[in-house]
Amino acid sequence: MKLATIETITEILPIEGADRIELARIQGWQSVIRKGEYNVGEQIIFVPIDTVLPPASWNEFLWDKKDPTKPIRVKTVKMRGAVSQGLIFPKTLVSSQEIWDHMDDPNEDVSVAGLLGITKYEKPIPAQLAGQAKGNFPTHLVSKTDEDNLKSNIKVLEELRTADYVEATLKIDGTSATYIKELDGTFRVCSRNLELEETETNVYWQMVKKYNIKEDLKEGYCIQAEIAGPNIQGNPAGYSEVCLNLFNVYDLSERKPLQRHSWFFALSLDNSIQKIPIVRLFDAEEFNKLSIDDLQEWVNNVIYPNGTPAEGVVFRGIKNGNIMYSHKLQKMLSVKIINQNFKD
Repeated sequence: MKLATIETITEILPIEGADRIELARIQGWQSVIRKGEYNVGEQIIFVPIDTVLPPASWNEFLWDKKDPTKPIRVKTVKMRGAVSQGLIFPKTLVSSQEIWDHMDDPNEDVSVAGLLGITKYEKPIPAQLAGQAKGNFPTHLVSKTDEDNLKSNIKVLEELRTADYVEATLKIDGTSATYIKELDGTFRVCSRNLELEETETNVYWQMVKKYNIKEDLKEGYCIQAEIAGPNIQGNPAGYSEVCLNLFNVYDLSERKPLQRHSWFFALSLDNSIQKIPIVRLFDAEEFNKLSIDDLQEWVNNVIYPNGTPAEGVVFRGIKNGNIMYSHKLQKMLSVKIINQNFKD
């Protein structure tokens, strides 16, 4: 996920009934700015939603009035009826010289986000879900579960348009889990960022027992799923019990993801883990007619079975029966769009 980047404003649009603000377009995003403050073609620093800013002099206008030391979360807001996703700051906040000066320290984060102290927003996980850390997430085996946003990677849309079809699946708001069985039989259970010790109280290991994962997962495979249900992130989808929703299966020997028709290779045929629901399959002809704004409008109308707005949708390009590789992302062609009507 891109936490802060130097981008170019591609368009500035008026907001009906607003005299002091207008709408700037950056990649696939739109952000409300003060009228006349920026121009089309100007380079700026863009910070998308689901990020956290440290209180600083350059963002004083965003400080919490009751607690100015409180970290600032960037999320979707509406101003005078216009949706604003992300913040725009002057490019001069970070100079080329500053980045160059940091290059001599390999442990220093020299990204725009690193220099400004911007981090990814992580939803608080209740103590009973967190578990006891065994170590860091084993990224040498498989990538963490962090879907890139299509609106921050607008050129990926062209890659999706070369697919035979685009699979759109429901994005469920819960907590992601990764289960790995190495070729030598070593079994690992991980949250989004950590490998976890086996305990009776954490929900990641509870799912192992509920679905018999340790026995049913075959050697040399990894599965990733969203844990959702009562007492997890408010359970917006309204599940009656805590459950797993499978969204990734990896062949560890080839370090590649499998398309869902091949997921049975990794698990015993009678395993009851449910697959993440498919919302729609777009054939190439219909998908190629859709702009980023069309896709956002469609996502805004996607709901959970209980009728509440869904968190969003994940789009995957499928070609010759396999998930495509994205040269833009340098990984599988899989991106998300967040529902602007979703409240977390």
